[in-house]
Amino acid sequence: METDTRMGTSMGPAPGEPEADSADGLGGDGTVSSGTKVANQEQHARSATRPQRPAPPGPLKPTRARRRPALIALGLALVALSVLASVYLTSTLGQTRQVLAITTEISRGTAIKSSDLAAVDLPTGPTLLQPVGADRLEEMEGKLAATDLLPGQLLTEASAVEELGPPAGQSIVGVALAPNQMPTTDLKAGDAVRVVETPATGGEPPAGAPFAISATVIDVEPSTLGDQMVVDVQVASSNAAGLAARAATGRVAIVIDAVRAG
Repeated sequence: METDTRMGTSMGPAPGEPEADSADGLGGDGTVSSGTKVANQEQHARSATRPQRPAPPGPLKPTRARRRPALIALGLALVALSVLASVYLTSTLGQTRQVLAITTEISRGTAIKSSDLAAVDLPTGPTLLQPVGADRLEEMEGKLAATDLLPGQLLTEASAVEELGPPAGQSIVGVALAPNQMPTTDLKAGDAVRVVETPATGGEPPAGAPFAISATVIDVEPSTLGDQMVVDVQVASSNAAGLAARAATGRVAIVIDAVRAG
């Protein structure tokens, strides 16, 4: 009898006694107890109402840059071009050539002498001046200055000519003037003047504007007749004949409108 009782206790509860829950929520017969079910339901409800946090984003995959052959070729071409330009500038700026420069003032129409010129160094490279090379010094000697040349200027192809003449559509007229027919200011080549017709000696001045022709002084030389000066002026070819006819009467005077700079 004692053996049966001990066996009954070890196998399960005595008849009529409630089954005790085990530590893992299972009954003695291996079924889930009601208390455990209630606890599981409450935990599930709390989990359902708890806001779900989004999963953190995964690491970004590194993108590989596309290699464009056209851009690479363009970059290499630009680098090569810059290197060539640097080499060209370095070699060009270090080179010079000798050209002719003016050392003394030469008036328009005056023959150029070798003493009026000197050789100077000029960096090589493109230029619009077209200076005359120093090796042509003997060739330039004896030519006429096409315009007034000042010290420091470079002698160009257009600066020296074999014959000096007025431009197309222009003519040169010589006017003999007495001291009372011209200003006391010395006339110089390049001065802008007007040759004005004057009335006869003792006559009345004209009622309207007198006849006048705009001109440019080319040269001034003393006359072989008394104290007169002969002034060569350049005028439009259409006015040359009329001015020459009036100048022959001696009834003209010169008015200075603008003095040549320098």
